[in-house]
Amino acid sequence: MKTLVIFYPGCIEFELLLACEILNKNFPVVVATPDGEDHRGSSGITFRPSLAFENVDPQDYKVILCPGGDPRAVIGNKELIRIIQSGHLKKTILAAICAGPIILEQARVLDNRLIAHGYAGAQKEWLLNNGYFKSTKLTDEQIVIDENIITAKPSSYIDFAVEIAILSGCIDRGKGETLKKYYKGLN
Repeated sequence: MKTLVIFYPGCIEFELLLACEILNKNFPVVVATPDGEDHRGSSGITFRPSLAFENVDPQDYKVILCPGGDPRAVIGNKELIRIIQSGHLKKTILAAICAGPIILEQARVLDNRLIAHGYAGAQKEWLLNNGYFKSTKLTDEQIVIDENIITAKPSSYIDFAVEIAILSGCIDRGKGETLKKYYKGLN
C-alpha cells in the first residue's frame, strides 16, 4: 500500500510535505498530476510525478492527500473524481487541507459529514451560494476526523500530518503526540 499525493496547478504543496515525510516509510509516496507532467509548485520547487490521474489505480493506496491552494484547475476532472470515489468506497484515508475539501466535495464523498476547511469571507459565501457543500457541515474546528476522511485548516498542517499517520496505523498515539510537540517546538 502507498500514499497518493494529488498535485495540480495552483496547489500549495507545503501543506502536505510533513504528512509525506511521516507516511513515506510505511506507505511510499507517489505523486500524480492531471497530465503526468512535472509540477512546478508555488514554492518554485519542481516535483516529478510518477503518473497522470488517468493511470492511478485507487486500490494501490492506503492514503490520498489533497492540498489546498486554488483547485479550480481540477474541478470537474473526471479522473480525479474517479480516484476519490473509488478510494472512498474501499475506505482509503482521504485527507484534504485548506481548500482541498472541494476536491472531496466534487466527488460527493462529504455528504452529511463535518469538515474543517480554509474557506473564509467572500470565498466561502460564493461556494455556498453556488451549490457547494449543500449537505456538508462546515466547522471552524482546526481538524476534523470523520471515519476515513480527515480535513484541516492550513495552520493545522502539523496535527493534520500526525493524525493521518495515526489513522493509517503508521504510528501510535503516543508517538504522534511526541511528534506534534517536536514539530511545534514544545519539547
